[in-house]
Amino acid sequence: MFDEIENAVKERMGLTKVFLDYDGTLVDLTSQPENAKPDQKLLDLLNDLKAEIPLFLVTGRDLDGIISFVGRGFNIIAMHGSQFIGENGQKWFVENFETCEKKTAQLASKYSHLEREFPGLRVIDKKGGLQFHYYNVDRILVKGLEGVISKIREDGFEMYTGKYVYELRIEGMDKGKAILSHVSDRDSILFAGDDRTDEEAFRELSRHVTIKIGDGKSTARFRLDSPAQMKKLLSDLLKNRKEMFRKVL
Repeated sequence: MFDEIENAVKERMGLTKVFLDYDGTLVDLTSQPENAKPDQKLLDLLNDLKAEIPLFLVTGRDLDGIISFVGRGFNIIAMHGSQFIGENGQKWFVENFETCEKKTAQLASKYSHLEREFPGLRVIDKKGGLQFHYYNVDRILVKGLEGVISKIREDGFEMYTGKYVYELRIEGMDKGKAILSHVSDRDSILFAGDDRTDEEAFRELSRHVTIKIGDGKSTARFRLDSPAQMKKLLSDLLKNRKEMFRKVL
């Protein structure tokens, strides 16, 4: 599959930008989201990559959370597109973001009882989104949780489903639209992701090089089995940077 991906990059005369999901794409999924920290080897790889080509990390995590993992100096699209920070430290937030932050603090309290009803569930206030993380919920209880979650409606938010997670996110946000705001007609990009939210981007970026990490149905053009394979691909692209990367004139 590496050869097929690299041939597709060559057909496009090289990449001009790279967009990468974080959880499940660069690091393995974990039962405790706060434990999905990058090792030094991954950080070195990302820094080497951004020295050669514009690099964007695209994540459902909140901005402060992902910065605590990878540090500053990266282009980061966070909270599915409602937050952004550039390499230079300049930040952007979707309109009325502060109102959404206040609302999710209230919602975290409103739905905290679900942690008692479904042992192992974590209701996480992402300060602009509310996550129901059920990795540690007994599978016998998940169906009941699904029924409860399906009835939740909150103004200004929409519910999405991902791997071991439900989340109320700000209405109208998705990774595909967020990525396109940083892409021009002259760009040739690579985007890799592993979850349902990444499918939004795969559909928007169908003419580019898109990679699904892991199993499950996908509209991505290519598939790799794991974050380990994704990191190997990125290392290979760096080794062949003269063929794999180009600047937009």
